[in-house]
Amino acid sequence: MNTKLPLILSNAALALLRSTAPAADNRFDGVWVGTERVTLQAYNGFHTSEFEKKKPAKIVIAQGGTLLGVLEGYGLGRYSDVKRIGNTIVFHAGPRTGQLSLSADGQTMMESGQVLEQVEGFGREGALPGNQHHGLGLWTTTAVTGTFHRQK
Repeated sequence: MNTKLPLILSNAALALLRSTAPAADNRFDGVWVGTERVTLQAYNGFHTSEFEKKKPAKIVIAQGGTLLGVLEGYGLGRYSDVKRIGNTIVFHAGPRTGQLSLSADGQTMMESGQVLEQVEGFGREGALPGNQHHGLGLWTTTAVTGTFHRQK
């Protein structure tokens, strides 16, 4: 009987652990569609212009909020560096970082983060007719925000 006691206790402990383990939280899981916005600055040699750029965006979240993919929008790709903190997912890959916060009703998600974006320089006419000098594209880190709803 002494040899069966450890087996019984380990089975009981395993059953207790399974019953008290937190349930998988899949409130973020699904396909989210919306619009992302970045505010960029361009310099033409005389003054700086600021403009907003918008893009349709689609984000897919799976496996209890631990796997994230950006299918459309800024920073396309799969993100494996994803952490859940309460009602927020924090993700990171290369120069792209972001936070996705879920609304209380679970139907809206707000994004804030940063993305590396290329800004084209302004062109100017050259000394000879028809010649044009195009400014070099510059890369800048800029804030990105977005609002998403579950795809139906």
